[in-house]
Amino acid sequence: MTLDERIRVRLDAARALAIPIKELSLEDRPLYAKHLLELGAKDRYLRFGNPLSDETIVRYVSGIDFDRATVFGVFDDNLKLVAAGHFAPHSIEAEAGQADLKPTTAEFGLSVAEEARGKGMGTALFVRASTHARNLGIANLFMHCLTQNKAMMRIARKAGMEISYSAGEADAYVTLAPADAASVIREAMQEQIALFDFAFKQQVLNSRGLMREMRLPDAA
Repeated sequence: MTLDERIRVRLDAARALAIPIKELSLEDRPLYAKHLLELGAKDRYLRFGNPLSDETIVRYVSGIDFDRATVFGVFDDNLKLVAAGHFAPHSIEAEAGQADLKPTTAEFGLSVAEEARGKGMGTALFVRASTHARNLGIANLFMHCLTQNKAMMRIARKAGMEISYSAGEADAYVTLAPADAASVIREAMQEQIALFDFAFKQQVLNSRGLMREMRLPDAA
């Protein structure tokens, strides 16, 4: 990677930190499902490699184990989930039946609503997931996508991921540095900022609702 490329990666990471990204909870499962269901057929194809039906998407979201996997989200000013990333740790050993072994690899998939694209949210989600992976002791982050998915391919290249191609599909890997004090503090700060951002937007929306009620004419 050249000096210019390294500088560009650092600038992208700095911009990503300015986007509040909240870790979703089990109670947010319907919001994630709604976000994915609002994707058009082409976007579903690019996200999953198949133009999944509504029923399949609902089953996919219902099957997420929030005790093991993590879903990160970006909310707009109206608290609509406009971008999300599914972070799923796994390991070859666990797949072989040795589930007690600690995961060494995590797969990451992301989606961004059409109206929210071009704002760096995909990169921000990837940076957030990378930090989370490091702090879990995961050595490799993996993304699988179609080569047609230019946004994902661009994120992979900017992150310096090793990419292999086969029949129109791409597998991208990046080896992560071990966790350190900075990565732990950074993730904690990111989550606190996201919680504050969410609460602030919620308060603004509640205030607007109160103001609308105050403007309503007296029914009497």
